[in-house]
Amino acid sequence: MARIGNEDMIENEDYLGHKVYQALRHALRDGGISPGRFYSETEFAEMLGVSRTPVREALKALEREGVVIAAHRRGYRLREFTEAEVDEIGALREQLEVLVARTLASNHNSHDLAALTDVIRRQDADSDGKSMFALDEEFHLLAAERAGLPRTRKILEGLRSVMAAVTAGVSIPHSETAQRVAEHDQIVFEITQGNPDEAARLMSEHIKAAHDTFREAIRAHVSAGPIIKPLDR
Repeated sequence: MARIGNEDMIENEDYLGHKVYQALRHALRDGGISPGRFYSETEFAEMLGVSRTPVREALKALEREGVVIAAHRRGYRLREFTEAEVDEIGALREQLEVLVARTLASNHNSHDLAALTDVIRRQDADSDGKSMFALDEEFHLLAAERAGLPRTRKILEGLRSVMAAVTAGVSIPHSETAQRVAEHDQIVFEITQGNPDEAARLMSEHIKAAHDTFREAIRAHVSAGPIIKPLDR
């Protein structure tokens, strides 16, 4: 997990808490936080080179999002989910992403399109897939931002944090990720053409396909039984 530099530490506590929150989200997304073990505030603070206060703030935010769970005197660990919860997250994300695609297709400028196209270009260049999750998140959150939907972006960020917790340790075949990138390109094309209905349809199919891929990968990872069982406190 990357340490937060000294220049970041001199900022006010709210900003530093946000930096720690993002650092923990990225560690979760990139496999730096392992399922099945507890982490203390002190451990995260030492990893990031900050005090415990912004770490506590960030962990409470992740707890509110349903990403981590606190256990008395044991610290925090990734929350565990049922199949029904995972499907609900997928359905919520589909509805919000469709709103983003429809809104952006109806109102965008050349800078919006250039920014999204640049992410797709970097996805195409990611031949080893090491930045797959990071770039996918960047594309979708950037689309919400460019659509002028800050609340939607915030909710999507939280949903993606949950999905990162659900899929911790799960591998996605490169052929599947390449297909998702191609779908990004098709969605942006329809946005460029100003076709909100078609952009929304493609986005809906894209999110459903991605969710199905995750479900299959999770099942393969756990090999049998329900995807994940809720954690007893």
